Amino acid sequence: MPGHTQQAAEIIDIEGWRPDDQFPTYPEGTREKSMWISPQSSPVSFLMGGHRYLFKHASHRYPTQFWCEVIAYRIGCLMGIPVPPAYAAWKSSSQQSAALIEWFYRADEEVRYESGTVHMKRMIPDFDVKKGRQHNIETLLTILAGIDEKLILDMTKILVFDAAIGNTDRHQENWGILWRGDPPRPELAPAFDNGTSLGHEIMDDKIPDFLSSPMKIAHYIDKGQHHMRRTSTGSEGKCGHFELVAWLLDQYPESRRDLCQCLEFDRDGMNTWLAALPNFAIPDAPTPERIQFIERLLHFRMERLHAVLTRRD
Repeated sequence: MPGHTQQAAEIIDIEGWRPDDQFPTYPEGTREKSMWISPQSSPVSFLMGGHRYLFKHASHRYPTQFWCEVIAYRIGCLMGIPVPPAYAAWKSSSQQSAALIEWFYRADEEVRYESGTVHMKRMIPDFDVKKGRQHNIETLLTILAGIDEKLILDMTKILVFDAAIGNTDRHQENWGILWRGDPPRPELAPAFDNGTSLGHEIMDDKIPDFLSSPMKIAHYIDKGQHHMRRTSTGSEGKCGHFELVAWLLDQYPESRRDLCQCLEFDRDGMNTWLAALPNFAIPDAPTPERIQFIERLLHFRMERLHAVLTRRD
């Protein structure tokens, strides 16, 4: 799943693109975003012509957060996890930078999408839609097994991906089922909305403390939690990222080889690409120090994942 590796000379300017008439301003989520239709004749080879794209800004508090979407896409490609293509972009007239994220189905495609909320409410009638406190892995696995057991491995890989990037926001609206074809066949939607990850909330002035202390980075990673709990009662609290992966491996030991393969990619090549991101000539490019911080986080997380996935009890 190679995808496209965006280079500094390939920054996308959406100036002149047509706003999406259906969703000119996208209503969901906490960060400002808008929908745009790419030109029929795409300005670059890696964009689809006449296709819907989400222009997803960072928050004012965390102005470089949109880079987490771009980086998460590249990591997903390397791990073999379906993630919507996400590229560094801007609107030159407003000097607004954002992640430009490819919509995961075409406007003319016969497809039905069902969010995780829909499925959770079928299983848990009083499901707390606002906070998602009953969002849990046991119910999710029951849902997937009832649709197609092959989806369980696909979801497990997404949860390994979440552990790799430290995603804390895979809530019930951030996964879903796509039904395509005739007759319709189910598949998991690609792993979208990956911005709450990769240490996005650590301010630039705090990063030197992390770079000078491996123990501080390890402690930060240890505190990370997934959005999901183990059970619907949630009495045990949210699962730690690596705790969740270990539990899944206990439930599905036959998945070990597939999950280990997700970690078998060229990390040096990834780091070389990461190191070039400060050279992207748009507002709010990441600092070299932030990129070093992200590299360290990824290194520690990958090592932890490898230890979890290769342990033999």
